Amino acid sequence: MDRFVEVTHREWIAAPEERVRRQFADLQHHIDTHVHPKLKLEIVEQGARGATYVQQVRLLGFWQRDVFVRSFTPDGVMVDTAVEGFNRGGSLRFRFGAETRAGVPGTEVEITVRLPLPPLLGALVKPLLAAQVRRELGNAAAEDKHDLEVRGYPRAAVARWRAA
Repeated sequence: MDRFVEVTHREWIAAPEERVRRQFADLQHHIDTHVHPKLKLEIVEQGARGATYVQQVRLLGFWQRDVFVRSFTPDGVMVDTAVEGFNRGGSLRFRFGAETRAGVPGTEVEITVRLPLPPLLGALVKPLLAAQVRRELGNAAAEDKHDLEVRGYPRAAVARWRAA
């Protein structure tokens, strides 16, 4: 049996690929503007080539705290790997690609969440965990879409920097 649950979600966003990629990678913006109200994020270290951050989220009724290390592959995929915590060994992968729909230029974002299953209850909780991850992932992608299309990243980020 596979010891992981893996869920992929695709979201089209009416914004240029570079802006979408920047917004998804901007942890401070996500914290300051509460892009994802259900997540608690804390930056441990951030640099040009990646970051280390703490994420707290409630899944299956339990608060889970994980430390993630973010890296970028040569082809621009952003990968967050859990190195400590409940989901150690799990990952979040973000792939970005320019795509025009109905004559509107935008970006297709493919997000894949891969989480380890609990050792003894894995087979029992896998369908429940997959369903919750699918729902939460869809909600989170919609929150990023709203931030980019409605609130206007990077305008929100620029306002944050001016206020500081």
